[in-house]
Amino acid sequence: MTDLAAPTPAAGKGIAVLAALFTVAIWANFLISTGAVVQFGLGIVEVGLLRSVACSLALLPVLWRMGIYPKGLAFGRFLVMTVGAGIGFMALMPLGFQFAPAGSSGVFAPGLLPLWVAGLSVVFLGEKIGPLRVFGFALIAVGVLAVGGFDALKAGADGAWKGYLLFACASFGFSCYAVAQRGSGLTALEATALISVWTLPAACIAALIFGADFSGVPLDLLAWTAFAQVASGVVSILAYTFAIIRLGPSRASAFMALTPAVVALAAVLVLGEAANPLVWIGVAVVSAGVLVASGILERRGGA
Repeated sequence: MTDLAAPTPAAGKGIAVLAALFTVAIWANFLISTGAVVQFGLGIVEVGLLRSVACSLALLPVLWRMGIYPKGLAFGRFLVMTVGAGIGFMALMPLGFQFAPAGSSGVFAPGLLPLWVAGLSVVFLGEKIGPLRVFGFALIAVGVLAVGGFDALKAGADGAWKGYLLFACASFGFSCYAVAQRGSGLTALEATALISVWTLPAACIAALIFGADFSGVPLDLLAWTAFAQVASGVVSILAYTFAIIRLGPSRASAFMALTPAVVALAAVLVLGEAANPLVWIGVAVVSAGVLVASGILERRGGA
């Protein structure tokens, strides 16, 4: 059984914390840029193709050395990793932007990530959850209701609840990757390359069947999105996986709590979305809740 609370050397822990914070910045850029290009009419096929091609090219040297299927990797774990952080995530996030605003994506995707990871860690890794972290889960529930949960319960005509649900599903899939990677034996770079190489065929097949049209998107926005997709598909997964290896899944995911606030702020400043006071309150509560629920505020050795 993996000891999730095992101490990490101070230097290695500091680097892992920086890697997690770096992931937050990249994820925020990814969510905002993807939301922007979807507003110009790009669908899941175009976004998925852009992401998979760019990431595969960036990781070509690693793929050449490792091969398309690492030796000794169980097929079930392989499937969870490639679908959770690759094909599934690639399809669900752009589809969610067609129903819900980018500001909410930060709460329902990376904002829920620590909650999913903590639950999966209890079931599959034997991690124990103490009272303080249970309180954090309650804060998360309240915050999610404030940000978008009320809209989902009311099932408004705008259909935003569909986007919230898609974001939450994408977050759950990525959480499955985080837990599965823990015992895969793959390095951060190898795990990132594995996801990219198996996402590319699915994106190409989808483009052949449904077609792909990039003509309606300005070139500068397309370039920004390509950069954001490489950053989120390669750099962020690499940094996040490194943090998982050094800190453990739930400890590393705690830092993702910072993403909702960054995304909501950027959605107002960059995309011009309206700033709802209830949303800001929800973002603050969710951010505090996931920090507590993931155990980052507990003393070493606490439950």
